[in-house]
Amino acid sequence: MELARQGLQPDIVDKKPAPSSLSRAVGIMPASIQALAASGVGQAVLGEALPLQRVRFHRGSRCLANLDFSDITEPAERIRALPQDRTEQLMSDALQRMGVQVKYNSRVEGLKTDGHQATVTIADETQQNYDWVIAADGVKSVVRQQLNIPYVGYDLPEKWSIADVDYTGDYDADLFSIHLQNNGRPTIIVPIGVKRLRIVSATPDAIESLPATTRERIDISKVRRAGSFVISVRQAESYHVGRVLLAGDAAHCHSPVGGRGMNLGIADAVAAAHAVLNDEPALYSHQRHEHGKRVMRETERARKVLTSANPVVQSTLNVALMALGKLPFLKSRMLRQMISM
Repeated sequence: MELARQGLQPDIVDKKPAPSSLSRAVGIMPASIQALAASGVGQAVLGEALPLQRVRFHRGSRCLANLDFSDITEPAERIRALPQDRTEQLMSDALQRMGVQVKYNSRVEGLKTDGHQATVTIADETQQNYDWVIAADGVKSVVRQQLNIPYVGYDLPEKWSIADVDYTGDYDADLFSIHLQNNGRPTIIVPIGVKRLRIVSATPDAIESLPATTRERIDISKVRRAGSFVISVRQAESYHVGRVLLAGDAAHCHSPVGGRGMNLGIADAVAAAHAVLNDEPALYSHQRHEHGKRVMRETERARKVLTSANPVVQSTLNVALMALGKLPFLKSRMLRQMISM
C-alpha cells in the first residue's frame, strides 16, 4: 500500500491459494493504525476493531489489579483488537482501489540478487527481474534461505496453545485479562469480536487452562479454532542483501506476549517502502534490526516475568500490580510502555 499510494505498482505474490480465513494476530497498536491512515485503512480499522480499555490481572482466584485506561487516553491512543483476516481484507480492498491485485498460488522458489537487481523464480519456473524485492515470507522464508542469511535464536521448550471461541455468557467486550498461575503457566483472554474471544495459554490446551469459574461465566458456545505451538525467538543477522529487504516474520519472531508481531511487521513494511523510495537499504537494515532486537528483548523480559514460577518473582510482581491500581502515574507509565514497546 505504501508503495502503490506513492506511484510504484508492486507485484505481490503469495503461495496460498486464497486469502487466509484465520484470525491469527489480533492486537493493533495505535502506531500501526496511524501508519495505515495514509491509505485509508486506519480509519476502516477504527470502524471495526474493539477498543481494549481495561486490563485485569489475577493470581489464582485473587484480582491483583483492575486497570481502566479510558480516563487517561484519547480514542486514537487505545489498543484495539481485530482478527488479522479482517485487517488483511481491509488492506486488500485498499490495494484494489489503487489497482493492485495479490497474485495467489504464486510460490517463490528461487532468488538471486546483485547490487543492481533481483531475479525471482516462481513455482512454474517463470523468472522476473525486479529493481527491489521485499521478502515477507514468514519464519521459514525461502528468500532468507536462498540468500544464506542466518536466523539466529532458539525455541522455547514448553508448548503454548491458542483458541478462538464464541461465547454466550458474561464477559466485558473491552477487557483484556491475564490469569497468572503459581506454576508459571498464565492464560490470557482478549475480546476480538462480538461475543468472540481469543484465549492464549502457556499450556497445551488453552480452554482447559481457564479457571473453572471463568469458564463457567464465559459459557463457550463454539470453538472456531484451537491448536498448540512452540515459541521461537529468532532474528535474521541482516535485513538486507543486494536488492532484497527482509520484513516481518522473515526477519524476526518472538513470543505473543505484548502483541507485537503483526505491529512490528507493519512498521517494517512502512520503513521498507521508504527505503525503496529513497534507495536506503543499509539504513533500513540497521534501524529495523536494532528496533526488532529491542522489541524482542523487552518481549522476552515480559514473558519471563509472567511465566516465572519463582516465588520471589511472583511476590514482587503481585506487589507491583497492586501498586498499579493505586498509583495513577504508574498506570499511565504502564500504558505508554505497552503502546510503544
